[in-house]
Amino acid sequence: MFAAANMSTADTIISVWYTKYVDGTWRPSTAINEADTDGNPATVPDLSWAPLILNPAYPEYPSGYNGFAAAMTRALEQVFHTRHLQLTVTSTAAPDVRHYDSGRALRRDVVNARIWLGIHFRFADTPARDMGIRLTDWTLDPYFQPVRHDD
Repeated sequence: MFAAANMSTADTIISVWYTKYVDGTWRPSTAINEADTDGNPATVPDLSWAPLILNPAYPEYPSGYNGFAAAMTRALEQVFHTRHLQLTVTSTAAPDVRHYDSGRALRRDVVNARIWLGIHFRFADTPARDMGIRLTDWTLDPYFQPVRHDD
């Protein structure tokens, strides 16, 4: 279980960080505060808008936490052959403990939480989530098969 989860998350995080520095997109606070510099005359800046937490000091796309959460929960689903995980997560952004009965529910909340915090656009969250799921399936399918004993 640990090997499957760690390999899946490692593959995902490597891919996420590679993509962050290839694409280098701006975060919501920059886009909202500097909307008058985007080349679209229909957008106007809102200098009073700020995210709920400080922006991380690296590019926005894709979301690292969404990739990590998706890979970890998908690996647990695959290893235990169930969609019904019992997960308890403590938030570091808000004093909150949440319980999830599935990886899908946790992944949905992580996508929304990163948007609500103001540090990601949805277009950074959902592809990262999908990347984590696809890479986990790709990792576990060929490398983590049951051992068959021929007697």
